[in-house]
Amino acid sequence: MRTMKRVAAVALSVVVLMTSGVSAKAAVTDVQPAKSKEEAVEKWVNKLMPDGVYDTLSEIKVVGNYIYAAEDSNHRIIKINKENGKIEKEHSYYKADYKQYYVGNIGYGDGKVYVSYATQGTNTVGRIEAFNADTLEPVWISEIASHNERSTEGAPYLVVNDVVASKLFYDNGHLYFGTGAGTPGSSYGWDKIGKYYVLDTADEDKNKTDEIKKIKEIASASTEGNFYLKDGIKVGNYIITSDTKGKLFVIDSNTFKVVATKEMNEVFSGGMAYDNTTNTIYFVAGINNLYGIKINTDGSFGETKKVQVYKTGYSAMTPEVYNGKVYLTGSKGTDGIENTGYFAVVDVKSDEYKVNYTVDIPAYSLGEMLVVKTGSDSVRLYFAVNYAKFDENSKALSGGNVYCVDDKQGATSGELKTIYEPDKDHVQLCMNTIHVDEKGTLYYINDSRSIFAIGKKAASITPSTSNATTTVLNETKTKPVTKTVKSTRSVKLTWKKKKSAKGYVIYAKAGKGKYKKVTTVGKKTSKTIKVNKDSSYKFKVKPYKLTKKNKKKYFKAYAAKAKFGSKTVKVTFKNVTGYASYKVQMKAGKAAYKTVKTTTKGGTITYTKKKAKVGTTYKFRLKGINKVNGKTVSVTIK
Repeated sequence: MRTMKRVAAVALSVVVLMTSGVSAKAAVTDVQPAKSKEEAVEKWVNKLMPDGVYDTLSEIKVVGNYIYAAEDSNHRIIKINKENGKIEKEHSYYKADYKQYYVGNIGYGDGKVYVSYATQGTNTVGRIEAFNADTLEPVWISEIASHNERSTEGAPYLVVNDVVASKLFYDNGHLYFGTGAGTPGSSYGWDKIGKYYVLDTADEDKNKTDEIKKIKEIASASTEGNFYLKDGIKVGNYIITSDTKGKLFVIDSNTFKVVATKEMNEVFSGGMAYDNTTNTIYFVAGINNLYGIKINTDGSFGETKKVQVYKTGYSAMTPEVYNGKVYLTGSKGTDGIENTGYFAVVDVKSDEYKVNYTVDIPAYSLGEMLVVKTGSDSVRLYFAVNYAKFDENSKALSGGNVYCVDDKQGATSGELKTIYEPDKDHVQLCMNTIHVDEKGTLYYINDSRSIFAIGKKAASITPSTSNATTTVLNETKTKPVTKTVKSTRSVKLTWKKKKSAKGYVIYAKAGKGKYKKVTTVGKKTSKTIKVNKDSSYKFKVKPYKLTKKNKKKYFKAYAAKAKFGSKTVKVTFKNVTGYASYKVQMKAGKAAYKTVKTTTKGGTITYTKKKAKVGTTYKFRLKGINKVNGKTVSVTIK
């Protein structure tokens, strides 16, 4: 046996052409991760379970400075520092023998992390537990999801616990999830009709860590359908989800009632994408049929379009839509692991959908596509595929790579590129989504039960100023790029030439102070100096000649004329890349930082502070701006 996840995926694909399907919603982003294998650099890898242990490691959540995951080997939820991969906090599950089983889903929202449980020992136990995202202390646990079932007609009904089988979808203080139903001792625990639920995530009893949270049933799946690895999407005021048999549900997020359903009558393994510019949802069902369905303002279903992307096989991933194109992957056969796969670009702008081109990939991809904007009409798509090579002893020899394909307006072909390959101790199948943070670091897991952080070999950023020594920093530094500059003012001095003088000593007096020596020059009669006080200045020179013993003999001092230059401070940042826009921020003395320049152009960024106050200390820093998961994120460039 290679991994438990692989066995589950194969078994299900044989029965209903379904494999483990979708992952947390990725985004179209401005962030620029490594674009090639040469540029990618492994920041860290944390292997959470040894080889030969097949317990589940959940999909990860990347939130702020941390990564959250749940792992069944130690029955715990963990909080990992995303900079170094070290576990900073952990907490055990509600009960020592609780497991996520094959599903391995966690959620995030309302300052909490949510873990879905599927089994307790050999029994099913569908529950959700909430943990405080900061401390990982438990907050509450849901009641057990269950339904009434009887073995034969006329037999008494029995209460049967369900398995939480879906992704966990958070929206506005509520968590949505679905079950696979099942009976105790069932092979997978989701072989019966599933239910879809919602619960309020508020901590209603802050004195309890084991508060029992009520759940509300919303919908029931189609006959023999369930919500195995299904997710939700938000469309206006509605939550839309689906079951594995191809039934779509539109749920009013205020009343938690189903306002519309639609039967596709095709097996539907993956997730959905939503384009808010056209109010259209996209998904792949049946034999690689890409559907686009309009959602009306009242939640009802509108016009439906479709195109067959590939004539054999199926898709079990969540597509992504951007700029009139849908990006997706799928399998060319009925066995997602043994068969090769395809990556496809579909034009959905025209009345009839058109497949622009496909690219061969080693196997199907199951996570969600990460779309990175590389230009106004170009993108780079990042994903993993569920592929690995094994030896005769079922030891993985390769697998778990990160791939990308570049696409641009008018493209009719593409090329698969490898961004990163794990080393031999961390290769395995990979069913997961590639996540990205605001710095462009990629995070993901594979079936080696490892979490990876993949950065890039960024060009050095060199801040310099007109009166400061150049300093070079790179991404391994921990201090932000700031430059401290003390404002000065240039002064050009000229004076009358003294016959027989071998040189001149320059003196300056600030305000009512005393004359102080500034510097000594040769026979020339001009010199530019800098002053560092915002004051009135007077200057004089004292000529000198040399005696036979080579000692200086001074003449009487006389005034030098002064021409003052502007009071300015200039800062320069060089070799800046990787962000959609940039902000130069400055602070004067003890004041707070404020933005003094915004630009969308990288490379060399300069800023000149005019009318600077002489003698004041100025500090500068550079911020990079990107959009991550639909939110604008500002990062101090290091």
